Amino acid sequence: MICDFCGKESAEVRLTTESLGKGDNLIVIEDVPIIHCRNCGQRYLTAQTAHEIEAIRCNRKAHKKRQVVVARFSPA
Repeated sequence: MICDFCGKESAEVRLTTESLGKGDNLIVIEDVPIIHCRNCGQRYLTAQTAHEIEAIRCNRKAHKKRQVVVARFSPA
């Protein structure tokens, strides 16, 4: 796959977990397909994936809730 940023044929689809918002508005979306370039390191979404993420974000009630541990970073 050709990278949209550097033009090299070194891009590939990877699945990742994305989090949007914070606090009570936090939503975590698993298995999001991203394009990752092995040459330049750029990560980006296709337009279709971005639209699907927005649809998931707008329809929060249709998804399963799970408890998650939240830690705050505090340097020593």
